[in-house]
Amino acid sequence: MGSFTGVASGSTADAKILVQDWVSATNASGGIDGHPVQAIYTDDLNTPSQALTNAEQLVNQDHVKAIFDLSDDLESAWAKVADTAKVPVIGQSESPAFGTDPNFYAVGTTVEPLIWGELKAASLDKVTKVGALYCAEIASCSETVPLITALGKPLNVALAYSAKVSSSAVSYTAQCLGAKGAGANGATVVAASNTALNVAASCATQGYKPVWVTTAGEMTTPWLQQSAVNGAIGDVQDAPWFDDSIPATKAMQAAIAKYSPSVTSSQAFGAVASIGWAAGVVFADAAEQGQLTPTTPATAVITGLDTIKNDTFGGFTPPLTYTAGKPAQVPCSFVVGISNGKWTEPIGLKTECMPGL
Repeated sequence: MGSFTGVASGSTADAKILVQDWVSATNASGGIDGHPVQAIYTDDLNTPSQALTNAEQLVNQDHVKAIFDLSDDLESAWAKVADTAKVPVIGQSESPAFGTDPNFYAVGTTVEPLIWGELKAASLDKVTKVGALYCAEIASCSETVPLITALGKPLNVALAYSAKVSSSAVSYTAQCLGAKGAGANGATVVAASNTALNVAASCATQGYKPVWVTTAGEMTTPWLQQSAVNGAIGDVQDAPWFDDSIPATKAMQAAIAKYSPSVTSSQAFGAVASIGWAAGVVFADAAEQGQLTPTTPATAVITGLDTIKNDTFGGFTPPLTYTAGKPAQVPCSFVVGISNGKWTEPIGLKTECMPGL
């Protein structure tokens, strides 16, 4: 399930492609314990009612063994469907369901640590005051603002300014001047990637050129061509989508090269795409551990998931630990940036971890 079209698709659309690549690569190598993977793809259009319809179809009609969740924080509309049927949800969608619902298995950084990691990355670039501009179309975008306030304090990063931004606006002058006037030497846009770029370009025309601080899906391929965001820094939930330095990321890059080479130039190719691959990797391990077959129930996947302890899947994910009946928090994230039109890994594949989790 995912928000593959709609207002958030500028960040989320290509996660579907990476899931398809994982399925193709897995089946080409013999499947999971000799069983081929069958995937069913549904698009929620960034609409809660459609997300609910999709979940009901997958659980009640298609009888899936697991749901890969690549949506944009619509889980409150359909989580009960999966929970009641005991169908595990695997993924990461910046939703509070990951970290509070025991049936939701995050394959990357959960919400509060993700925001903490963004601010930690900002502090590496000496950002002390940040302006937060959040999407007007999705109610949960505004929830980032109090998190920045609370989580920034121990990192000496203060919220200096916040305001809504609309994806359909022709100018963001007021918001840019507001952040500039508040003395924010860093700025973040909690919105789809294309909206964030439009905001940065608008701010540059006003002479406001902060360090652009970002998290997860905002940074996609078009960021490399936009001079206004050169020097941007942030964090992502799983190994960066551009990395090919270890066997785990080389496997993803090989699958992309074979099955979807054009995706690397796609407008939506970025961090969320890696989450699609990570969901597949984690599911495969759980299916093997739970001895899943076409006739065993979805609870076999849950059994397998609950055996995963402090596993990074070869460095592709932060350390993941799942415990039966308990929500799983994932406190660590990877740091990424942009320098002179190229993606960077300021601290390599080392992760930054929020204390206390």
